Amino acid sequence: MIKKMFAVLAIFSVVLFSGSMVKFSQTIPYSGKPIMLLFDSKSCPYCARMKKELESNPSLHKVARGFDIYRIPRDDYKRYTILGNPTTTQNLQMLYRVKVTPYVVLLNSKGEKIWQLPGYVKPYVLGKIMEFVQGVDKGTYKKEEWKEYLKKNGII
Repeated sequence: MIKKMFAVLAIFSVVLFSGSMVKFSQTIPYSGKPIMLLFDSKSCPYCARMKKELESNPSLHKVARGFDIYRIPRDDYKRYTILGNPTTTQNLQMLYRVKVTPYVVLLNSKGEKIWQLPGYVKPYVLGKIMEFVQGVDKGTYKKEEWKEYLKKNGII
């Protein structure tokens, strides 16, 4: 009886959260899409706000669909396999110098870091930076052209 209840609960959880754009998984595979790692914390109101905006802001949601987005909870010690490489929460935080939440790391489809964003970022700015990362991934932009891109889009 208890096993059946857990099985139903597990299926319900998968169905309930499968539509969410921001996923949690300890295995992050190659998918051909750029990747967003969103470091968050249970006590961070801006983390919740950013996750909500990824779902509800139409222009941000549109660009975010082109990414695989994974949350990395800073509060928990977890083991991960990211693009075939084993690691831990602590190692990821050291690698990307995560000191605040939310903290966004944007990788191209090959897993190379293109951009890091410490703290909350407004939807327009986050969307434009994500578009730039997609452009770098597709060869439309060069990584070194970031400053011109931000000026052209009114961010700096």
